[in-house]
Amino acid sequence: MFTDIRQWPHSARWFVSFWLCLVGLNYLLLLLEIWLDTRMQVALIAQGYGSFETAELAEHTFKYLFWMIGVWGMTLGIFLLSGYTEKMKRLVAVLVPVFIISDIGSMWFVRFSSWFAAQMFFFGFMLALTFLVLFVLIQWQLWFGLPKIKG
Repeated sequence: MFTDIRQWPHSARWFVSFWLCLVGLNYLLLLLEIWLDTRMQVALIAQGYGSFETAELAEHTFKYLFWMIGVWGMTLGIFLLSGYTEKMKRLVAVLVPVFIISDIGSMWFVRFSSWFAAQMFFFGFMLALTFLVLFVLIQWQLWFGLPKIKG
């Protein structure tokens, strides 16, 4: 179907490229906010989220889930339309929702065990790393075509 996003009209390629840059900037601001709140330390994550009331958890869940849907809906959509292998697309299409659910879901259980704060940190890190990888892969195909893989 849409196997070479490099063949898209220039307007669409520029839109996708700039949109991903804006999302990346927004992701950096989210990471800065988390750094300022928790210094990315599991103990501080456990302390901060462990004291949340149910209403605060619901508010945070809504805010982050809405943000994740916006970020990942288009990023994954573009990646799924790319020319990368179907195996790679399936892996990412399954892992990203698992990462999101694990990241946001663990926030609800931090009050019971600090292990969930570590889970929250790990899956948040995995989401950021996955976004970075997809950002590079999409930008690469948009402007240079699919990378040549030997073997």
